[in-house]
Amino acid sequence: MEKKVLIITGGNVEEVVLKRCIQIHQYTEIIAVDRGLMTADQLDLPLGYIVGDFDSVPEKILDKYRDSVVPIETFPAEKDMTDTEIAINLALSHGADTIDLIGATGSRLDHTLANLHLLLNPLEKGVSACILDSHNKIYLKKDSFLIRRDEQYGDYVSFLPFHGDVFGLTLEGFKYPLLGVRLGAGESLCISNEIVAEEAKVIFEKGILVVFETRD
Repeated sequence: MEKKVLIITGGNVEEVVLKRCIQIHQYTEIIAVDRGLMTADQLDLPLGYIVGDFDSVPEKILDKYRDSVVPIETFPAEKDMTDTEIAINLALSHGADTIDLIGATGSRLDHTLANLHLLLNPLEKGVSACILDSHNKIYLKKDSFLIRRDEQYGDYVSFLPFHGDVFGLTLEGFKYPLLGVRLGAGESLCISNEIVAEEAKVIFEKGILVVFETRD
């Protein structure tokens, strides 16, 4: 059985998105991270684990869960990893096959960018991981893949190179196709493409792509 883990972390959490994801994906484990615990508590979600430094969580909510059977792991505010990284490592140690992160975007762009980089660890371990909010599905790919038009998250698909150039990039089934190009840092070539076939192919020889499935 596939182990699907949802991480609710401390950025902007949109309840509509959260409820829809829980309904669709039927997660086997939900991890609340720091301020994400407040949203999980409001929705009375069945939590499997709680982690964080809890510097932004009311004491009465923490007391409620300290009296429950849900494991809580508390970390100091001054540490070498963010709470979200700790939660991802925890999900990986629990044998996650897929990891969805909600609350990983928001007003702090440094946190958003850091959370995007945290997707690299699951990628290297062969675990599918993505960041979700009402407008974006963001994930990394190191091998060629397909996107079905009837399953895409929004109307647009964008690609950026991650940790160096992407070589031999070919796009088939897109409004703006490509054939064997090198996609380098500082280029906006692959922003706001659209899928026009039932199934779009993203083929590349080397590198890592950041993929954005987006809607306005």
